Amino acid sequence: MIIIVVLLCLALNRFTPMGKWVRNYGWLNRYFEYHHKWLGTTPFGKGVLGLLMGIVPAVVVVAILQWILMYFVWGIAAFVFAAAVLLYALGVMPTIATDNSTQKASKTTTIEDAARHEGAAVVAAKGKGSLLWQAQTNTFAVLFWFVLMGPAGAVLYRFSRLLSEQHYAEDSLKIRDAAISWVSYLDWVPVRLLGLCFVLAGRFESTFKVWWGQIIAAPKNNETYLDACSHAALESGQETPQRQWALYQRALLIFLIILSLLSLAAWAHQ
Repeated sequence: MIIIVVLLCLALNRFTPMGKWVRNYGWLNRYFEYHHKWLGTTPFGKGVLGLLMGIVPAVVVVAILQWILMYFVWGIAAFVFAAAVLLYALGVMPTIATDNSTQKASKTTTIEDAARHEGAAVVAAKGKGSLLWQAQTNTFAVLFWFVLMGPAGAVLYRFSRLLSEQHYAEDSLKIRDAAISWVSYLDWVPVRLLGLCFVLAGRFESTFKVWWGQIIAAPKNNETYLDACSHAALESGQETPQRQWALYQRALLIFLIILSLLSLAAWAHQ
């Protein structure tokens, strides 16, 4: 069931606007405002305890609902619930202009307009961190934790990521620091797995040397480590947003193929 849910949600997120329709995190700001209002002056509103009080209730509720729904309508209700949660947890990927669209723009507009078109593609790719880091935090890490823990894992990662990016009052900065540290640990294994997919999707020998040589890098260096693997996987001078996006798509395909084979092996064993 996991591979079917993953493929379905990736398709809906990529080819339909459904992901944008269901993805609304504004309520989380209000939730955390109430959290700070009632618990901000207590130990449960600060630091690690504050982070746990902000994340654990949602994760527990989702896990309980998933377990209960497994016993309704032959598990179909659990399937729909898992798909809805994963689609909600997946982030938005930037739109990358293709080489053809860039050439077309240069033919139909002025040189200044074409330059702005290319610049817009690069800016959209950067956003919060590099293009590949956005792919890691918006999609790959969510998929990893969903595969490992089900819907509760997807919620755990997405809520942790959102809390690390919240704007806090000065007396709540310790929660942000705890959230940033916590989410870096959640990213540690998915980053290494994505880097390994880069090894298989890019230049094997040079990428493997970087991947293995820096594999024990600290969690705070996750983005630097991922960028190093991507640079090694791409040929020198070919590190454009389009090439990076193509590398990520190949890596994601490799991950999905491996996941499918594991699912088939588990099904055959049963």
